[in-house]
Amino acid sequence: MHKRLQYTVTAALLAQSISLTYASPYFVAVGSVEQNLMASITPQLSTQGTTALSSDNIQLSFDFTIPPNDVGLESSLFVIAKANNQHYILDTQGNWALWDGKALVAAKNLKLSAKEHFVVIDNKTLPAGEYQVFAAYLTKHNAIKYTEEPINLIVFAANKSTLHAVKQAAVLKDYLIQGVTKQLSYYYDYNLSFSGPSFSNSSASFTSPTAPISGTNLQEMGVDESDRIKTDGETLFSLKNCKDDNLNTCLYRYHLQTSPAQSTETGQLQLTNKKEQPYNYYGITGFGNLYLAKHSDRPSKSLIWLKNETSWVEQDTAFLHWKKYNNNTAIKFITADQPNQLAVHHELTIEGKLLSSRLINGVLYLLTQNSPRHYIPWVERDLNLPIVKPPLDFFFPALTENKGDKQSFVNASDCYIPPQNSARYNRPVISVLTAIPVDNPSQLTSRCVAGDVDTFYASTQAVYLVTSRYSSTINGSLTYTPNYTTDIHKFSLKNASIDYLGSGQVEGHLGWQQDKKSFRFGEDKNTLRVATSLGSNWSETNPARTKITILEEDAATQSLKEVGALDYLGKPGERLYAARFMGDRGYLVTFRVTDPLIVLDLSQTNDPKVLGELEVNGYSDYLQPIGNHYLLGIGKDAIAAPNVSSTTRGAFVQGVKLSLFDVSNAENLKEVSSMVIGKRGSESTVSSDHHGLTLLKTDDSHYKLTLPIELHENANKPYPYTTTRSTDSVHYNWTHTGLYSFDINTDAANPIQLNGKLISDSFQMNAQDLTPYSLLNDRSVIQGDTVHYIHGDKILSSEIKDLSQ
Repeated sequence: MHKRLQYTVTAALLAQSISLTYASPYFVAVGSVEQNLMASITPQLSTQGTTALSSDNIQLSFDFTIPPNDVGLESSLFVIAKANNQHYILDTQGNWALWDGKALVAAKNLKLSAKEHFVVIDNKTLPAGEYQVFAAYLTKHNAIKYTEEPINLIVFAANKSTLHAVKQAAVLKDYLIQGVTKQLSYYYDYNLSFSGPSFSNSSASFTSPTAPISGTNLQEMGVDESDRIKTDGETLFSLKNCKDDNLNTCLYRYHLQTSPAQSTETGQLQLTNKKEQPYNYYGITGFGNLYLAKHSDRPSKSLIWLKNETSWVEQDTAFLHWKKYNNNTAIKFITADQPNQLAVHHELTIEGKLLSSRLINGVLYLLTQNSPRHYIPWVERDLNLPIVKPPLDFFFPALTENKGDKQSFVNASDCYIPPQNSARYNRPVISVLTAIPVDNPSQLTSRCVAGDVDTFYASTQAVYLVTSRYSSTINGSLTYTPNYTTDIHKFSLKNASIDYLGSGQVEGHLGWQQDKKSFRFGEDKNTLRVATSLGSNWSETNPARTKITILEEDAATQSLKEVGALDYLGKPGERLYAARFMGDRGYLVTFRVTDPLIVLDLSQTNDPKVLGELEVNGYSDYLQPIGNHYLLGIGKDAIAAPNVSSTTRGAFVQGVKLSLFDVSNAENLKEVSSMVIGKRGSESTVSSDHHGLTLLKTDDSHYKLTLPIELHENANKPYPYTTTRSTDSVHYNWTHTGLYSFDINTDAANPIQLNGKLISDSFQMNAQDLTPYSLLNDRSVIQGDTVHYIHGDKILSSEIKDLSQ
């Protein structure tokens, strides 16, 4: 130990910064960047961000800039670290020893030069943990100059996916600041654009005194999902533009009638109050979505309106060069019992974008995301000014209740950081999972994850957040690295609390369509089934394939352990288009040229099996159970492309296809009925949003089905391709948009029958506007023998027997 350092040091170390508080001027903090030839100590860390795996080699060093009056001095360098709540000090032999905060031990004795470089960790691995490292040197006045802020590093166990619970707020703050200030323009904000839909074992429905009525199509019974419309038996609640004011959204209430078929407006409530359309790079943000919730302590019902108020316009903040987007999630609780008395009784606004939501057992669960930005104007970029570092609260979203003052509702102690390797940049976003009791919205709780959440899946007992430790590549389309892995994190849902239970990892990714990721999951008897994609569609050496992994919670190790798996499903090169898990069965659709429907037996979690496969033309990208023995697939017909090879897509998709499969005998699967509607270019809402499908069961073998379809079969003016091109590849022009109504009778020889169409818009030869209105938000309600069709701002009603043919 250096003789001049026989000091007693009171070390309140590494809370916010090293605090060597013996007496001024003995201990002097220096920033990482100092001007005017003053001392500086700058860390150099080999990781892209501040995270690494225990298998990654790490290099950490410090660069010292020594002022002229200390150059040539016989001095010492010191390195102090905190790891997993223990303090350590480095000696001249490169050994770390536990440190009591009293006597300093030199890491290196030397004669100071103007520039000194000291390597602390030389290309070595580190055990899993949370690390903070400081460096210091001795001046000629016996003062110790040390780094004002530590270098922070989180190391995750390479073979585990457990979230890191934040122990010190300073570590989370540094993670976010590093992510903001080091983010590059290469990143395409793909993960921010998902709505996280999911699918249902059957449609939710309400009992009406006059006629049965359909409800929102759900993934899991008991797990409600928001949608543009909701019904309670006789009443339809719908969102659309306010009358004579297309800038604002209104909630409309309609009384639905079956005979004669009609909808009568009985109430209206304006939900937004915009004077002008805000600038929005991504276009109009839509009407928002609704829930219809029953209260546990009173017979009344509430509508819950959720809306992304996003324009991505940057706003200046109180901190130099730091900006925030004016993105908010609006939540309004609306009394819905009496006609003409629609009124907001509680209101919340959460900063950030709404990614997804669910309503489970009277609790509304929201996943939102907040992402500030740091931008230095070009004229200042070469000045090397110190970066202003806002407090941690700056990064957390704020909550406004009933238009009051902003308040904090997220704490660092409730936050987690997902595992990432050393090659990935920190993502400077906070993803927040919030539980809001419908009976008492003020009593909300939250958990946060620093970084992106890829998707969101919920059962009645748990919610699963999905992250990745590898970056995807964007080159016009989304691609994945060959060794891509997906981390899954389970949180329990009990009495409006959110408790972290554990994490697991599966090989592969969740596909290219964000809106379809969530239904690659299914929970049954405390096991989670996950369908992932591996390989490449165009690779002959590593062709695309599908894998099923079964995970089971292990409370002792806070992990989701793999207990079973099935790999190499589908033919080489086929991509997974649809997945559905129901009880002990799993159903997959893969496609490249034909559609193999694959049926899985998942009853033995440690030994899953393929029960059967069936090849048909085309593919299904949505699967809907029909009773216990049938499966309805909705997708596209397809015609094999000539000269199929690894460099061609394999087939030309055609019109919308419905297929009914008999899956009662998995070893003898049958397509018992099919129907193709339209030609190449035709679309159905259900291919992009499952809420576009409406199903009403009338008895064990009879079902009514409606689908909004955009028909393309105008043969008079196909797109002007050359005559030498195959007609199979020609897209046809739009013909009409409408609601198609079907009967499904599983006892009939040909179970799928088209009842007719309720046309909303059609092609007019001499019309100026030949572009169809989008059917993405089209919805429908089946009420007995009547259908009600919501298209744009219109509601069309008809008895099924009166539909056009």
